[in-house]
Amino acid sequence: MADTTGTSLTPTQREGVSLAQALRQGAATLRQAGVPSPVADAELLAAHLLGTDAEGNQRGTAREGYTRGAVQQRALLGDALTAQDTQRYESLIARRARRIPLQHITGVAAFHRIQVRVGPGVFVPRPETELLVEEALNALQAYPQRRLRVVDLCAGSGAIAIAIKNALPNDALVTAVELSEHAEPWTRINCETYGVNFVHGDALSALEGLGGYFDAVVSNPPYIPQGRVPAEPEAAQHDPDMALYGGSADGMRIPAAVAARAAYLVKPGGFFIMEHDETQQDAVAEVFNELGFVRVRCVHDLTGRPRHTCGYRPTV
Repeated sequence: MADTTGTSLTPTQREGVSLAQALRQGAATLRQAGVPSPVADAELLAAHLLGTDAEGNQRGTAREGYTRGAVQQRALLGDALTAQDTQRYESLIARRARRIPLQHITGVAAFHRIQVRVGPGVFVPRPETELLVEEALNALQAYPQRRLRVVDLCAGSGAIAIAIKNALPNDALVTAVELSEHAEPWTRINCETYGVNFVHGDALSALEGLGGYFDAVVSNPPYIPQGRVPAEPEAAQHDPDMALYGGSADGMRIPAAVAARAAYLVKPGGFFIMEHDETQQDAVAEVFNELGFVRVRCVHDLTGRPRHTCGYRPTV
C-alpha cells in the first residue's frame, strides 16, 4: 500500500506499523483513487479486518470492538497491526482503490437499522432509500392493530422488506419479490435470516390471485433512463444492469409497470410508495393518478431531489 510519497512498507516496517499509520496511508491511497469517503472507508475496512480472519470468518464470538468507532479508539491507544494483518489491510485498500464497492469487500451493507449480505450480482442498497422505509412505516402506523401485510417488488437484496419487517410487530407478514438469478442467493439468505417471505419471480406477474391483499406495497425498481450511465464506478461497473435501467429512453417502462402491479396488489385504503429518478417526478405522478391512487405526493431526499412518490388506493 503506497503512502502519499509513493513509497510502500517494507517487510520490516510492516511488522511494526501502527494502526493509526495504516489508516492514514489507507485513506491517502483511497483519496488518490477518487473514493468519495476515503477516511471512513479506510476505517470501515480496518473494522472488517480486525473482525475477521484470513478466510473472512468472524474472529471470536463477540461482535463488539470491530465498529468504526472502536477502530478510531484503538488507533488513538497506539495499537499495532501484525505483519499478516498489515498485508491483508493493504489488499483490502487496493481492492477499494480499484473502486470495488466497499460492501462487496466486506460482504455486508448497512441499511436503516439492519445489515444485509451483498456481493457481485445484487444491487447495493443506498442511504436515500431509507426514506422510503420511513414513509412506509409512518403510513402503516395509522392502520388498525392487526397483522400487517407488506410486499416489496423488485426487492434486490431484500433490504427494504427486511428493514420494514424489523420495525413492525413480530406477526407482520412481509414478502420480497425478486426476479434476478444472480441476486436470488443473496435475497434468499437475507430473507431467511430476518423472517421475510421470499418469492423468486417477476414482480410484474408474481402473487397472482392476491389482488387487494396487502396493506402496503413498496418498490425501488430499476428506473435509470436508458443510455445514462451512472458516474460512480461502483454503480456503473458493479451494480447489475437489470437493477439499474428502467427499460426505455425515459426510464419509465418498468416503474410504470410496477405501479400497475402495485395497484392490483394493494388493498382499498392501502399505501404504495416507489423510488424513482429525479427527472421522473411528473411522469410518475401521472402514472399514479391514471391508476386511481389518491393523496399522491412526492417525497424529496436529503439533498432536496424528488426521490419517491407515494399514494393510497381509494377505499371506494
